[in-house]
Amino acid sequence: MPSHLKRPAIISLGLSAFAFLLVAPSWVRAEEEQAHDEQAALSDTVGDGLAKLEPLIKDKDYDGAMKLVDSLLREATPESYDQAFLNETEAQILTQKGDYIGAIKPLETALNVADRHHYFQAKQELDMLYFLSQLYYQQADAAKNDRQLQVEAFGKAIFYIERWFKVAPKSTEDISMYYAQILYAAAVAKDPAHPDPTLIHQARLQVEKTLLMSPHPKDGVYVFLLATLQQEVDYSSASQILELLLAKNPNNKTYWQDLNMFYMALAQDPKDKNVDAIRRYNIRAINTIERAQALGFMKTPRDNYTLFTLYYNIGQYGMAADLLYTGLESGSIDSNLENWLLLSASYQQINQDFKSIEVLVEAAKRYPTNGELEFKIAQVYQGMDDNQKAYDHCAAAVEKGHLAKPQPVYIFMAYMAYELGKYDEAKVAIDKSIELMAKPDHQALGLRGAIEEAIKERDAKKAPATPAQDNKV
Repeated sequence: MPSHLKRPAIISLGLSAFAFLLVAPSWVRAEEEQAHDEQAALSDTVGDGLAKLEPLIKDKDYDGAMKLVDSLLREATPESYDQAFLNETEAQILTQKGDYIGAIKPLETALNVADRHHYFQAKQELDMLYFLSQLYYQQADAAKNDRQLQVEAFGKAIFYIERWFKVAPKSTEDISMYYAQILYAAAVAKDPAHPDPTLIHQARLQVEKTLLMSPHPKDGVYVFLLATLQQEVDYSSASQILELLLAKNPNNKTYWQDLNMFYMALAQDPKDKNVDAIRRYNIRAINTIERAQALGFMKTPRDNYTLFTLYYNIGQYGMAADLLYTGLESGSIDSNLENWLLLSASYQQINQDFKSIEVLVEAAKRYPTNGELEFKIAQVYQGMDDNQKAYDHCAAAVEKGHLAKPQPVYIFMAYMAYELGKYDEAKVAIDKSIELMAKPDHQALGLRGAIEEAIKERDAKKAPATPAQDNKV
């Protein structure tokens, strides 16, 4: 029986799938905007020193700017607001310079000092948490050849975005989606072949929350949900999502292909042996291909062959045979020996033996040196009780050769010859069959004994009567 297509491959989500929002706050904030309480204020020394920073930034003299801030940091009191503010400023300079990885350490230092003394307002804290999460995501993206560093960086990215959620008054669709993507990427980073199931499930739950944030979610959110569903092998839910996407955009070729693969995977689910469910999913796969073909998609020889196998698998042999015959004749299904044999078998399933023979004869013209086709014709004729034609085509099979398994052909030929009284031909065939067997079985030896006995009886009848026999008469 024709086999289904293989389970589709996992939907790919690269580590650089989305952009970073590396937007830094103003370089020098007014002290009243920075202060969370009266103690959170810049010292005069730092305030005066930072007045020299803006010209350096405008001229893009980032090295000079870093030297200036470093000199101020050396004079700053530990755990002071000066220390937190100057470290944050260094992180901003490094960001402007494009050194995102280098910006992590000073930004973390600024945040830690501010956390201990409540220097920053909630909005500034949120900006720093989100920015740190993005910076660690960037580090993970850059560490593709260092699995341990990548996993650790993803862990930090998750840590900071989860802190952001605890502080933020409300989330947004973009940030919620960002969190789901980090969870997914972290799961894959741990083991690409077997992503972390807990993180995958968390990513799925988060993207489902994202869907509820908008009356009209972007297609990308649904596609990401598909990735998590496929990782969790939840093809039933995945197919529902794809049906929804196709209702909105029926001209997406990839959606049709994925939907068909999901339905076929459900039909092959080894955990579900429900015959009705298997048939239902096979029918849905059929409908998917036919709907796609009506729109001009899924018309490759492989797709057409798949449609044939689906009809065959649900027992619609007549429809399957018609599809395969049309495909082989038109070239829309690959014309190879296996497919011609399948076509013949399909016609036999609906008791159209003559049509089956017709197909095999056509195939024999296309493959004139292949004895396997002649043998198949012989078997069909034998099933129709036409032993003479069965023998003739079996003899043709032996003459052409190129047989996958010669031994069964010879023993079949021996049976047919025996039934037709062609004992000498039967003897040659059975001897050849036994010669090809590693250890002759009881059936073959029994047939040879019957043939040899028949030959003796025939020869005895041909022998002239002896004188003694004449006197008795």
